[in-house]
Amino acid sequence: MAGAPQEGERVMGSTMAAKILARAAGIERAETGAAVLAKVSLMTCLDGTTFIDTFRKRNLKVWDPSRLIFCFDHFFQPEWFPQQAGKEHPKIKSFAKEQGVPAENIYDVGRNGISHHIPVEQGWALPGAVCIGADTQSSTMGAANCFALPALWGVDPIILTGDIWMIVPQCVRINLTGSLPQGLNGKDVVYRLIDDLSETVGGKVLEFSGPGVASLPMDFRLAIANGAVQIGALTIVFPHDEVLADYLDGRAREGFEPVAADDDADYVATYDYDLSSFDTLVAGPHDIELVRPLGNVLGLEVTAANIGSCSSGRLSDLRLAAEVLRDRKVHPAVRLVVTPISADTHREAAHAGLLEVFLDAGATVTQPGCGACYSGNLSPLKLGDGERCISTSVETLRGRMGSQESEVMLANAAVVAASAIEGRIADPAPYLARAMEASHEA
Repeated sequence: MAGAPQEGERVMGSTMAAKILARAAGIERAETGAAVLAKVSLMTCLDGTTFIDTFRKRNLKVWDPSRLIFCFDHFFQPEWFPQQAGKEHPKIKSFAKEQGVPAENIYDVGRNGISHHIPVEQGWALPGAVCIGADTQSSTMGAANCFALPALWGVDPIILTGDIWMIVPQCVRINLTGSLPQGLNGKDVVYRLIDDLSETVGGKVLEFSGPGVASLPMDFRLAIANGAVQIGALTIVFPHDEVLADYLDGRAREGFEPVAADDDADYVATYDYDLSSFDTLVAGPHDIELVRPLGNVLGLEVTAANIGSCSSGRLSDLRLAAEVLRDRKVHPAVRLVVTPISADTHREAAHAGLLEVFLDAGATVTQPGCGACYSGNLSPLKLGDGERCISTSVETLRGRMGSQESEVMLANAAVVAASAIEGRIADPAPYLARAMEASHEA
C-alpha cells in the first residue's frame, strides 16, 4: 500500500485527519500518502447546483437522502449568475422531493443560512465524521472535529455513492497558548496564519492543539476553520473538548465518536503561537496575502462597510460590532450593511437588542446568508468605480463586490464598525474601551 511503513521503520502515531479517514474507510490505520475510499456522513449544498440535471437525465439516485442537505444562502441574481435563485430554488426543492430528501433538510427562508455554517449550528457535522460541502469554504465544519472538505464540480459521484477517494494528507500541528486580546477574533488568527504560513502549508491539513484552544469560543473556531483555503491548507481540524461538547449538547442529530491526535502523531511540522501576542490585522486590497497591521492603513477613506459572510456574521461578530456602534452614527458618506450568517443568528441578535443598535446607527440589516461578499448575491451593497469597502467577508479579489475599479479590504467586525463611523479605516480600541467603561459603570 502506498505510504505504508517499511519493515523495521518506526510507526508514528496518527493525526486527527488520519484517524477520521481510517474510520470512514473501515480500516485500522490510514497512512499518510495512502489512497482510501472513505464513507461520507454528510453532503451539504448551497443554492447553486451542478448535479441535478445529470441525476435527472440519467435517472440516478442519491445514496442516502437523509444525509443530503441544501442551504439557501447566496440567492444568486439573474444579471450576475446563471443559477439564479428564482429558478434554482424551485428546482432544488422539486429534486429533493423526487429523491426523498426530507423537507427539514431544505434550509429555505426562515431557517436558512450559509451552507457550511448550518451543518454545525444544526448538529449535522459531528466529530469523527467526513463532511463534504459544495462551497470553497466548507472547511468551516472542521471546527466540529470532523474532516471537512470542499468539493465543487466533482460532487456527482459523491452524492451518487456516498464515498470519496482520498489521499491521506500530510498534517501540520498549530499549537496554541494564551488567549486573544480584547477586540480580536478568529479573523485575526486567519490573517496571521496567511501571513506566516501560506507558502509552506499548501495542500496540508492544519490541526489545532494546545491549551490556547480552550480560550477560543465556537464562533472563533468556525471563523478560523473557514480560512483554510485562504491560508493554502486543504482543511482545518479542531480537537473535541469541553467547549465543543457544550456546543453540541442538544444539537447533535446522532451519536458520535470524537477523535484526538496521538501524542506522537505524524506531523510534518509544528508551529507554536501565543494568542496573547496577536495584533489586529487587515488584508487586501486585491490580494488576500497582502496582510498588514491595522496601524499601517489607518486613515484610508472608505465609502462602504460590510459585516457578514461565512467568515463572520456570527453572534459574537455582531456583538463586537454593536459594542462599537452603540449610541453612535454611521458616517453620512458610508453605507454599512450587516448580514447575519443564519436565521437563528438573526433571531438571537434581535432578542439581544443588537439589530436595534445597528438600525439606530444607520446601518441596513439584510436577510441571512452570504450577503455582499460576492456581487452576484442578493445584497443592496454593490461597489462602484473608485470605491473602497472595509469588510469582514472572505475574499478581497478585484471585482469581488462589484466594480473592477473598486477595492475590498478585510478586517474584523470591530474595525469595520469603527471605520463605518469615521468614514476611514479606524482603530476600534477607543470605542471598545469606552464600551467597557460604560458596562462597569452600569
